[in-house]
Amino acid sequence: MKSYFISVLLLVVMLSCTSKHKEKKNGDHYPIKALANNVLTAHVLIPNAEHGYYRSTRFDWSGIIAQVEYQGHTYFQEWQDYNGTITPGKHDPLNAGTATGTAEEFRDPQGFTEAKPGEPFLKIGVGVLEKANDSAYHWDYPYKFIEKGQWDIETTKNSIRFTQKFTTTFGYAYHYEKNIVLVENKPEIKINHCLKNIGTKDMFINPYCHNFFMFDNQPINTDYRIEFPKPITLIKGFDSRVTIQENQLKLNESLSNDDWTGGHIDPGLTTEYVLSNNKTKTAVKVISDVNHGPFYIHLTEQSFCPEPMVEFSIKPNEESKWTRVYQFIK
Repeated sequence: MKSYFISVLLLVVMLSCTSKHKEKKNGDHYPIKALANNVLTAHVLIPNAEHGYYRSTRFDWSGIIAQVEYQGHTYFQEWQDYNGTITPGKHDPLNAGTATGTAEEFRDPQGFTEAKPGEPFLKIGVGVLEKANDSAYHWDYPYKFIEKGQWDIETTKNSIRFTQKFTTTFGYAYHYEKNIVLVENKPEIKINHCLKNIGTKDMFINPYCHNFFMFDNQPINTDYRIEFPKPITLIKGFDSRVTIQENQLKLNESLSNDDWTGGHIDPGLTTEYVLSNNKTKTAVKVISDVNHGPFYIHLTEQSFCPEPMVEFSIKPNEESKWTRVYQFIK
């Protein structure tokens, strides 16, 4: 009798393990890598065409830091169930907006303008897509994949390097490298980028980071504010719920879960900003090694999103490099 019960118990354990394995294959658990130094931990989502957290056509698939943990606090948005909209819901990896954390996008695709409907264009960090019609490019449109980009990934305890080489039949080609490094003995993360034009056509690139920030899972409300080294000017957008005073921008009232506001600002010739929360007593300082170009800020209850852009023109056989540094403050 004892032998019978042991056999039944072993069978239950085996079935349980099999079930968990199937859940992972079905994409319920996304590939992720935890990086750490002696002061903080960063969880980086791994690009994967079958099981990855993000598999759509807007954002660069590489280098999405889903969450950072430092001195008992969390930074960036809660990522597990985010569905890419202002209305909470189940995460869909195939929805264009469903990235999180340090999601980056090369805003203007290569070859879209000259392509005719049905012809290919190139989205850096994503792959070759098919132009659907004569309408202007829109990040949210579900363009058809022609070819998905492949990634080479190298990791250490405190760093991860993503490399992608892509060559098309219509003159555009690149070698792209993104390296995330947790700085030793500091609550600091560096994201280094290098894009080399290995094609025959000039490339204009305007990458930006969406930055889905949320501190300690606290909804975006009047406790948050963003501050710049110099006075900022509103270009367009926002409404009466947002106040700009000298070098600061903040909400005057909380946002509901089905509402948003956003706008373009001019922060002057600056390379940094600080986002803080008065309730959690936490902040993050973000520093670029090049001046910001267009600067958009998008606010929902789920995330405070500063979206600074940088711009480069790259001729064949030339390259551009840029670095962004995140300093986490408690």
